Amino acid sequence: MMKAQLDERPGELTIRVCGRLAEGWVEELEHLWREARDAHPGAAVSVDLRGVTFIDHAGIELLRRMHSGGAHFLAAGLRNQEVVNQVTGGSK
Repeated sequence: MMKAQLDERPGELTIRVCGRLAEGWVEELEHLWREARDAHPGAAVSVDLRGVTFIDHAGIELLRRMHSGGAHFLAAGLRNQEVVNQVTGGSK
């Protein structure tokens, strides 16, 4: 199970993700991200992954698309930080 919540501030969006970022839930997060980005063009987007317990291949691919779209990530834990480093090429 995954839960995603959007926090909006002027010029800044934070998507807080909790649970498993895995097949079946990836589409839900992608939909939220695209809607938020379309509703707030030019806003900085951060994705808070500190509550994520698991990321599968589909989740990693979504994070790659989000990073390519300008998203920044907050991660905790060795595994999640490793995934973020993999997705961003080591940049935060």
